[in-house]
Amino acid sequence: MNNFIEHVHNFTTQDDADDVFAVPLGVNNTPLRFVEADVYLSDVAGTPTAVTIDIDITDGTTTNAVVAAGSIGTAAGQTRLTADSETDGTAAIPADTDDNWRYEVDFNFTGGTTPTVTGSIVLRFAV
Repeated sequence: MNNFIEHVHNFTTQDDADDVFAVPLGVNNTPLRFVEADVYLSDVAGTPTAVTIDIDITDGTTTNAVVAAGSIGTAAGQTRLTADSETDGTAAIPADTDDNWRYEVDFNFTGGTTPTVTGSIVLRFAV
């Protein structure tokens, strides 16, 4: 049985925003594995035709793209769930590393006039 760590963030972001969150993950000699992301949009403005999200786990040298261009829709009230298989090593942070790993969340928009999204994201990691 796994234990889970959740990181919860509220956001408002506009246009193609890189590294909306760049949050450190203190691994403390404990391996972590990205499990899933839930993204809830409470408001969408500027009528974009597509909104995608990229989530990377990086230590500044090695980058693991755990969610690459995952679609989160264009309407308020939509939730996007992206899950990792938990056997895929690309989503893992090894135990024998320094505590310099972080996750970065990027939003990408297609179309619209000054598109903006507001909402919340929950990132889950298995310990």
